[in-house]
Amino acid sequence: MKGLPVSPSKVMTLPEAVERFVRPGMFLHLAYNGGRPNAAVAEVARRFAGTSPGFRVSAHGFVNTQHVLVAAGLVSRLTVAYAGENFPSPRPNPVLQRASRDGSVRIDNWSIWTLTARLMAGALGVPFLPVRSLEGSTMAAEHAGSAYHEVGPDGAVTPVVTALRPDVVLLQGLAADPAGNVILAPPYGEGAWGSLAARDGVIACVEKLVDEDFIRRHSSRPMIPAHAVRAVCHVPFGSHPYGLWPVGLDEVAGHTEDVEFMAGLRAAAEDPEELARWTKTWVTGVRDHAGFLDRLGPDRLRSLRSPVAAVPVPSPAEPTAEERMTLAAARVVGERVTAAGHDVALAGIGFAHLAAWVAVARLRASGSPVQLAAELGMSGFEPLPGDPYLFAGQNLPTCLQLTDVLTVLGRDIAGPGTSALGVLGAGQIDGAGNINSTVGADGGFLVGSGGANDVASAADDVVAVVKHSPRRLVETVPYVTVPGRRVSAIVTSEAVLERRNGRYEIATYVAGPGEDRDAAVRRIIARTGFAVGVRPDCRAEPPPDPAGLDRLRGYDPQRVFLG
Repeated sequence: MKGLPVSPSKVMTLPEAVERFVRPGMFLHLAYNGGRPNAAVAEVARRFAGTSPGFRVSAHGFVNTQHVLVAAGLVSRLTVAYAGENFPSPRPNPVLQRASRDGSVRIDNWSIWTLTARLMAGALGVPFLPVRSLEGSTMAAEHAGSAYHEVGPDGAVTPVVTALRPDVVLLQGLAADPAGNVILAPPYGEGAWGSLAARDGVIACVEKLVDEDFIRRHSSRPMIPAHAVRAVCHVPFGSHPYGLWPVGLDEVAGHTEDVEFMAGLRAAAEDPEELARWTKTWVTGVRDHAGFLDRLGPDRLRSLRSPVAAVPVPSPAEPTAEERMTLAAARVVGERVTAAGHDVALAGIGFAHLAAWVAVARLRASGSPVQLAAELGMSGFEPLPGDPYLFAGQNLPTCLQLTDVLTVLGRDIAGPGTSALGVLGAGQIDGAGNINSTVGADGGFLVGSGGANDVASAADDVVAVVKHSPRRLVETVPYVTVPGRRVSAIVTSEAVLERRNGRYEIATYVAGPGEDRDAAVRRIIARTGFAVGVRPDCRAEPPPDPAGLDRLRGYDPQRVFLG
């Protein structure tokens, strides 16, 4: 607006911002929203390459290129909710697995909502916040008496988590004015909480520099206020290789994920020498982010601005085991939503979210008001065919509400005003329904909780989806990422196990060639690491319905999940 005073400019280059505001020994937080601060992470790696700064780093999702910080020996401690690969499917990252095994990095495990709550407490200037997560998990035991406590009147247990205050936050947003008012990218994840909790402020990288009038015209969008920001850096494609989708903000150009780049790094990460060569090519061997974009080349950048639909992979004539399992889970989800009248279905990444997508689409077509939600801040969305990624950008415009972790996990899942069903994947699950996605059989790190603990701790009901194997269905999990007290059903590639009187029973089975009911049940019992019963009305799992199979295959045309 003309006539208003102009605030001092904080615009500078990203190398200048890192040089001025990032120092050895700092606690750096990687902000979690629709943009990932990957260009800022790369600049930190360039600036401190060959040194031992001993950074502590926190992140709700520590993913893909961010592992370069660990590989370069720049991090001594990670405070994370999820760490590994998550696009398009979840898997451990070899860099972090090596670091966890050799003890070079300490990993503090949290969940997405509890990490957000800790940052909220830091931003609000209070010592702790109550949550409904972690109780009964190994994470609670690890942090008991320090960052996690259980309190309450009259002996009632109320988990509380203590405030967390990083030194500097690295953030990738959509746009900012020179003073540092930053418009965030949807969905909004942690929102402004981490930025406002920072002791020394925010290095804000943005796709576009704008004036204050632009900020005022879009004042309804979630923002970081200028007083929290130390530097504003124009960094287009700063979220690369992750996408960034400026829904409803036509003045800012977005881009999709660079699938080829992510796959190349995942392959290089398997071997330390190959990873060193990759790092020299893409990080330390370029002068800055502009040099990185030059190396990517204009043709590749244009392709990310205007993505071409993926070419489908031919589907098999008969449903695969993965498809049968996912559709069985969709059936179970549909039955539970219908019986209980749940308002929301929230699924973790993997077969679980595909099952929830199919189930909710069926339910809504039949008149049910149930809504889909995803932990990063997607509420009431309708998945479109073509991209199976849980946070696919193409689905953002279909949301009834683009919101944040506080709203989805803190309010809708944990709050009393919403009836919620959780649908979760599992690395391992035991006879008590406890899920482990944190520690592997060799003691190495897997991926952590993400939002799974938050969902299972507070949802009204939980369905778990896991491939059937004695290594996955175990007597007792070595690490309780997710307490199993609310897991009423386990859907596997061979059976549906439903809980009755504290014990799982085979409700349906998938018969192999030539197997009758008894033979199938015997096989399933032998391949389950904990004791299971058999329901009197145990029956064969019905074959996948053609419409459901077509819908499922439409969600995953390249068969990323479906095999």
